[in-house]
Amino acid sequence: MNDAVVPVLLYHSVSDSPQARADPWAVRVRDFREDMEQVVASGRRPLTAREFAGHLLREDPPADPVVLVTFDDGFADYLDVVTPIVADLGIVTTLFVTTGFIGEKGMLSRRGVQEVGASGTAEVGAHSVTHPHLDVVDGARCRDEIRRSKESLEDLLGEAVPSFAYPHGSHRAAVKAQVAAAGFATAHAVKNRLSHTSDDVLAIARFTVQGRSSRAEVAAVTRGAGRPIASRDQSMATRVFRVVRGVRHRIVGGQL
Repeated sequence: MNDAVVPVLLYHSVSDSPQARADPWAVRVRDFREDMEQVVASGRRPLTAREFAGHLLREDPPADPVVLVTFDDGFADYLDVVTPIVADLGIVTTLFVTTGFIGEKGMLSRRGVQEVGASGTAEVGAHSVTHPHLDVVDGARCRDEIRRSKESLEDLLGEAVPSFAYPHGSHRAAVKAQVAAAGFATAHAVKNRLSHTSDDVLAIARFTVQGRSSRAEVAAVTRGAGRPIASRDQSMATRVFRVVRGVRHRIVGGQL
């Protein structure tokens, strides 16, 4: 593939609290700062989801190497911990907020989401209302989760919200169609692969940084190495996993 590689990092919580230490998705503060210092050292220019989507939609690759730093869910530590670090280093980020979590313990309040949106260091995107696997819920609920999250954030922020992230990274063609129909210009998946300048604008690949991730591993991804480059087509393994999970979902729901 000749397209330029675009690393897209995915974080959740950044915290040193006892609760965070038990959360496999939480990253320690010092580790996050080191990761962001590696972003700066890479020489790549940070973009928001909206900015990267603009390049993909125009088929106009960035003139210089770029990187994205994204966050899912909307933890309160984004405002308390992440914002000062990225502001200090001059890094823009994208925060995908699960709107049904707003105001819950450990999550951003409505005022907090507004502060993030006004910070100048972040784009706020949507991440559904209740964080389900959208590829296994029925069509009506899928549509509601996508549309209501967009509408809620636009009402709260007073501006358009063009970017979405699939909860758990779960998506398929019908879900992507619902995202586009809701008016989103772009959507982020997971895939744990490297994105690129011809990536699917409605299923952008990201690499999940976990608590157990080594700094060397994250630094390699930030440089555009260490992981395969994403294809526009889902891998067979991803398709099989989705089918198996869908069967389990129907069994648990009493549909089989």
